[in-house]
Amino acid sequence: MTEKSENEEILESKVEETPLGEEAVTETQTEAADTTEAAEEVVEVPPAAKEDVQTEQEDFKDLYLRLRADFENFRKRTRREKEEWTQRCVENLCTDLLTVMDHFDLGIDNSKGKEFTEESLKGFELVRGQLSNTLGKYGLSVVDATEGNFDPNIHEAITHMPSADVEEGKIVAQTRKGYKMGDRLLRPAQVVVSAGAPATEAEGEA
Repeated sequence: MTEKSENEEILESKVEETPLGEEAVTETQTEAADTTEAAEEVVEVPPAAKEDVQTEQEDFKDLYLRLRADFENFRKRTRREKEEWTQRCVENLCTDLLTVMDHFDLGIDNSKGKEFTEESLKGFELVRGQLSNTLGKYGLSVVDATEGNFDPNIHEAITHMPSADVEEGKIVAQTRKGYKMGDRLLRPAQVVVSAGAPATEAEGEA
């Protein structure tokens, strides 16, 4: 009985010295530390994978630059087409109004010296001037063809007429005004071109 009691006391003392679950806690802490170290380790990427990633990045960069260039060209082309379309609309409108201006000019010329009051004539001239100034804001200008050499680029010869006062190839008279929109010719001026001195005068000088 005595020996048994001593053994039991020894066992109880050993149990008191080693707390329950201490070894399990130690193992758990060790495993957690190993896991943390493994997570902190940097995963090395193979060289071939790095080259593939770099190649893919360069491909995306080239694609971006091409798309950006294409978009810039599209934007410039759209703006240019819009400006050309607007200019064409203005030119068409001015071309249609040239007939109205011609009628104003004819009406004013035919009214001079006839049964029209001076105030009425000035009113027509004022309206005609306003119309001309308004179209001039959009670049409309008159082609000067009252005198000078005949130029087929801006003049339209409707006939040739002998003239003792005007040299051959020069303009004798203008029958219809010409107009330009900026540097673009909308309508050539109709003119009469001198054919030189009459035949009788030329023979007498000879």
